[in-house]
Amino acid sequence: MNPGDDRESVFAHLLDRNKRRLVSIARSYATGDEYQDLYQEMLLQIWRSLDRFEGRSSADTWVYRIALNTALTYRRQTGARLRHAATADGTPPPYPPVAVPPAATTELRLLQEFIATLGTVDRAVFLLYLEDLTYRDMAETLGMSENHVGVRISRIKNAFIARYFNEQDQ
Repeated sequence: MNPGDDRESVFAHLLDRNKRRLVSIARSYATGDEYQDLYQEMLLQIWRSLDRFEGRSSADTWVYRIALNTALTYRRQTGARLRHAATADGTPPPYPPVAVPPAATTELRLLQEFIATLGTVDRAVFLLYLEDLTYRDMAETLGMSENHVGVRISRIKNAFIARYFNEQDQ
């Protein structure tokens, strides 16, 4: 982002570079068609924050942080609504499943299912891992050490293997 660039072209450039990542985050943190609302909210927050980008990190890292914070806020708000809603027998409804496109392959469905089981931090780490970011970039984005990122990735991989491969051995 250069000082001479106009706001619209900077925004368009950021969106072009990060659209796939933003959609992935939205699909991972929202349910059904709500991911589109979350995606739009992410774009709005990025737009509102453009003037406050200080360049202390890469623009892509900055976009990811805004998107992740927006998704986490959305998830907290959605969780609060779900906790207050009750079924006819007084029990809270289950959390809705993560959105998976109807034409998704079995592998994609398994991946989405697994992502839905991860906690907030592990989900963020795993999504960055799927983007092929370096441990250094992941650490910078998430505000943790490279070693901590490595440990979390190892645990996530082991959980995936235990869940999907060890079940087949039985």
